[in-house]
Amino acid sequence: MTLRVLLAIVLVGLGAAACVVYWHIGTMLIAREPRQALAEPGDLPVARVVLDQAGAPELVGWVADRKGSCGSIVLLHGRGANRLALVERAKLLFDAGYSIVLFDLSGHGESGGAIQGFGYTEGQDAARIIAFARQRFPGERLGAVGSSLGAAAFVFAAQQARADAYVLEQLYASLRETTAWRMPFHFWRGLQADVLLAQMPLRLGLSADNAKPVDRLGKIGEPLMLLAGSIDPFIDRGQVLALQNAAVGSELVWFEGAGHVDLLRYDQPRYRDAVLPFLATKLCRTGAANG
Repeated sequence: MTLRVLLAIVLVGLGAAACVVYWHIGTMLIAREPRQALAEPGDLPVARVVLDQAGAPELVGWVADRKGSCGSIVLLHGRGANRLALVERAKLLFDAGYSIVLFDLSGHGESGGAIQGFGYTEGQDAARIIAFARQRFPGERLGAVGSSLGAAAFVFAAQQARADAYVLEQLYASLRETTAWRMPFHFWRGLQADVLLAQMPLRLGLSADNAKPVDRLGKIGEPLMLLAGSIDPFIDRGQVLALQNAAVGSELVWFEGAGHVDLLRYDQPRYRDAVLPFLATKLCRTGAANG
C-alpha cells in the first residue's frame, strides 16, 4: 500500500469522525429542555394560559392583567430558559402600569415541541402569542420585549404578527456569525460554523441563510430599542452595529462590561432607565407610565 493511499485512508477516517462529532453536537444543540411544571410567582398576579392549535406545539404561559393599564407587553425568554427567567422583568413592567403576557417558547419549560431552534422556528410561536395578546387586550398598544432567542423570534414573527414597539436584548445579526463566535479554534471558526450549520436543512428544514435577523429588522417599521453587552462573547460589536444600521432610527443601549447575561440583573438601574421611558413614550396613551 502506497503512502498516498494510506494518507487518503487516514483523511477519510478523520473526516468521518469529525462528521460524527459535529452531528452529535448538533443533536445536543437542538434537543429540548426537559418539560417541567413551573410554579406561579407569589408576588405577581398571573393566570395560566394554554394555546392549543392543530399542527403546532402547545404553548403554555401566564397573563397578568393590570387594570387601567397603559398598554400590554409580551415577554419572550432566551435559549435554554423558560418564562421564570422573565418574572423580574414582568414585575418591573407590571408595576410600571402594563398588563403582561409571558410564555415558554416551544421546546422549553411547559410548552410542547421536540426541539430548540434558533429563533426562526420560534417565530411561529411568537406570532401566535402576539395574536393572543391582541385578542386578550383589544384596543391596547402592544410592546414586545425579548431576550436572545426570544428577540430573534419576535423579528421572524413580524411578517405575520407585529407589535407596536420592540425591546430586543442580545439579538444576533446572523446565525452563521454568532455560531462562529462560539467555536473553539479562532482561525477555523468560519469553517467549523459552516460544518455544524450544514445539518440545519436535514434537522430543521431551513438553512443558516434563513436565520438572519439583520436582513429583516429594517422591515419591521416600528419603534425599536436594542440592548447589548459590550463584551458579549457570542454577539460581537460588529453584529450589534449592523443591526442598528439595518433598523434606521432604532435606539442602542450598551451595558458596559456585560457578557451574554441577564441584562436586568446585571444593571437594573440602567435597564430601568432605558426601557421604561422608551416603552412609556411608544405605548402609553398619556405618554408616561403609571407609578
